[in-house]
Amino acid sequence: MLPDDVFRDRLEQTLIEIETHITNTRECAAVEVIASPHYWRMVVMPFFPDTCPFELIVKADQKFSIRLADQTFEDRAIEDFGLFLKLLRAIEAGRVEKILKFNAMTEELVAIAMRVSLELDRDWRGEHRLAPIAPSEEWRMHRYLPYRR
Repeated sequence: MLPDDVFRDRLEQTLIEIETHITNTRECAAVEVIASPHYWRMVVMPFFPDTCPFELIVKADQKFSIRLADQTFEDRAIEDFGLFLKLLRAIEAGRVEKILKFNAMTEELVAIAMRVSLELDRDWRGEHRLAPIAPSEEWRMHRYLPYRR
C-alpha cells in the first residue's frame, strides 16, 4: 500500500485524466460521476445495444470495484493507476468479452469470466467460479460492440 498522501495525489491526477476523457464519452453514453471523501464512482450506460455498460468505484482504502455488464468484481487492489483509463478506452472500443465456461462432459456452467483487452499483450480479467475446475472446459464467448459506430 502507498502512503495516504502519495495515494491521494496519484488518484487525483488519474481522476483528472478520466474526467477529461469522459467529456467525449458523453456523446455515446450517459455518464454519472459521484465523488465523496471515501470513494469516487462512475457509471457509464451506452446508448447503443450490445455495448458493455460499466461502473467503476475507486475507494479511499486503495481498492477498486468494477461492474462490467452484469458481472461485478469487488475490492481489487489498486496496483496501477494507469489501468483505469486503459479500461475505459478498451470498454468504449468494444474490446470486452464475456466468457461462459462449461464442463465439457456435463455441460454444467462452471465459471463466468470477463476479459478486457487493454493492449496487444495485456488483458484485465475477472472470473467467478461456480464449480471446481473441470478436466475439460468449453468456452462460449460474447463480444461487446464499440460505443461509437
